[in-house]
Amino acid sequence: MAGGLLAALVLAGCQSLPAPSLTSAPTDLNAGLAAAVRVLADPDGSEQQRLQAEANYRDLLAGHLPELLRAAAQPSLGTTPSLGPAPIPTGKDQPGVYTPADFAELTPVVRSQVSLPGLHRFGLGLPMVGRIDRGGPNAPPSGFQIPLTLVALPSVALPGEAGAPCCRVALVDPQRILGVGTDRGDLRVAMDLDAPIQATRVTGPRLGSGLLNLLRPGGFGGDPRIVFLQPFDPDKTPLVLVHGLLSTPRMWTPLVMELLADEAIRARYQIWFFYYPTGQPVPLSALQLREALDAAVAAHGPVKPMVLVGHSMGGILSRAQVSRIGSAEAETLLPGVGALPADNLVRRALIFEPRPDVSRAVFQFTPHRGSWLATHSLGSWGVRLIRLPDTLISELGAALDQIGGGAELRLPTSIQGLSPDSAFLRALDQTRPVVPTHTILGDRGRGDLANSSDGVVPFTSAHLDSAESEVVVPTGHGGFTHPDAVVELKRILKLEPVGASKPAARKARVRK
Repeated sequence: MAGGLLAALVLAGCQSLPAPSLTSAPTDLNAGLAAAVRVLADPDGSEQQRLQAEANYRDLLAGHLPELLRAAAQPSLGTTPSLGPAPIPTGKDQPGVYTPADFAELTPVVRSQVSLPGLHRFGLGLPMVGRIDRGGPNAPPSGFQIPLTLVALPSVALPGEAGAPCCRVALVDPQRILGVGTDRGDLRVAMDLDAPIQATRVTGPRLGSGLLNLLRPGGFGGDPRIVFLQPFDPDKTPLVLVHGLLSTPRMWTPLVMELLADEAIRARYQIWFFYYPTGQPVPLSALQLREALDAAVAAHGPVKPMVLVGHSMGGILSRAQVSRIGSAEAETLLPGVGALPADNLVRRALIFEPRPDVSRAVFQFTPHRGSWLATHSLGSWGVRLIRLPDTLISELGAALDQIGGGAELRLPTSIQGLSPDSAFLRALDQTRPVVPTHTILGDRGRGDLANSSDGVVPFTSAHLDSAESEVVVPTGHGGFTHPDAVVELKRILKLEPVGASKPAARKARVRK
């Protein structure tokens, strides 16, 4: 990822080096920094000159990285959270300013790979990726990958001094620190959000895990869980992404990059993923999402009202979080379930209340009334291959024995649970979500809208009368990254402040 001079710098070794001092650094470093600032601050300079100056600046910092990071232990650079008229003196306690000791590892990004313009900002500084090992129960297995920028400026000799020490240095968060003050005016700080996303493993394990998690849910590593993309921020709204059948959070990577490239969404939301094995009964997975959200909230304290985004079966799990199935409705699914103890797994999966901490839900390509795929030959083939874990069969079997149903135990897999004949889907479809919901669905254009399909989910299954908005995208079932779908999701996320009261929006159906 970084290329160039250094692939990675492990700070455990650096922190044993002498105390920071660059007063004896080569004069060419100070001169090189001054030359770059001069070009970047020149309003008459060409675009090519600016780009070359930025590249030279990055190479210069990469070539002196160890000593510059030692100096960054004592930040000495004026920064501007917004490009205003006056720089703010920095220090390690200023928001957005870090020291190398805050990270287990730092990796420089000498040459950025620009995928989406909104993930990058050209300017002064060497983008870096900082890895944080700690982070609590919702951190990725490999730790958080944090976007950083190392900025160094030439020191200016004070009156009466024979020379100037080199240099003024700070390690900053480019999302909070937008500019640095120089003797030639404020200059924009470079930013690379692409590299940390590519470095993180939060969006899912190796390829093929989705199939294994479907066919052998008992082999899933650990418990179903919520994983954060970045450290928890109490000032941001959780945006919870819930994947569907035969998938993992890895599927969300292109959409995450699109969302983070939008500055307004990036500033407002923190992205959470629900990771779970998709071969289990649908009501059980919905319960596990509920419990995983409970655990995340308990671990980090109160959160702003969440927004749920579910794709395919993930939309079913999300709908269950904002709906109510009471004892009477549950009795139609499994007679006697209301007599089970309150902590019984079966009872908790079939009888539930809507979450009070969710404000909005977005259903993408979701089979609210099931899909033909679950009943045709391909679905039947998948059902035969799925092996539910023995512990789950034992626990559910014991519950059914209590209400006299154990003798005819036939636990439904997730594929069977997505059949149009699913009693759970029928019961859930009789509920009305208690928060505003939105529908994004696909149409491959092989018929009129009422008879259309995304190739997996028909329009009649994906449509919800209660949705505040509905957008039909000309794509197949995996089209959540289609430009029209992304534009619509961004529109939804930019609606009124989460939790604020507002009259119901006019329904909008867009045929594209």
